[in-house]
Amino acid sequence: MAAMQKKVIVVDSKSYFDKLIDDAGATQHVLVEFYASWCGPCAMIGPRLEQLALDYFGRMLVLKIDVDLNEDLAVQYEVNSMPTFLIIKNRVTLIQFVGSNVDRVVSTVEKFVGKVEDSKEHKSKDMPVLEREKL
Repeated sequence: MAAMQKKVIVVDSKSYFDKLIDDAGATQHVLVEFYASWCGPCAMIGPRLEQLALDYFGRMLVLKIDVDLNEDLAVQYEVNSMPTFLIIKNRVTLIQFVGSNVDRVVSTVEKFVGKVEDSKEHKSKDMPVLEREKL
């Protein structure tokens, strides 16, 4: 049985966040959503983040940080509204924006990480011919 792919990772401490960012290094982008449990728009975008985590598995980590439980991170990134999104690579924040507009989140991810199809094409080129034919 194949290992289950990781989905959205819920960050519960600054030290865990720092470890995830360090582990992603220069090879993976990290999409971070700062949210609150009482935030309706945050809950609405949740399923789309799960899909992005699956679609970009191996190319991008997707993290969720509850601002009420991780005030130190919210202060560090000057989060004043929810949801707030960041894309980080190699410990550098490439962009930060606010709002639950799914199209904006997807287009921003595509701008920095590439389109989902790019990943699928890359994977299929790396497969043996017989494996590609099964797709």
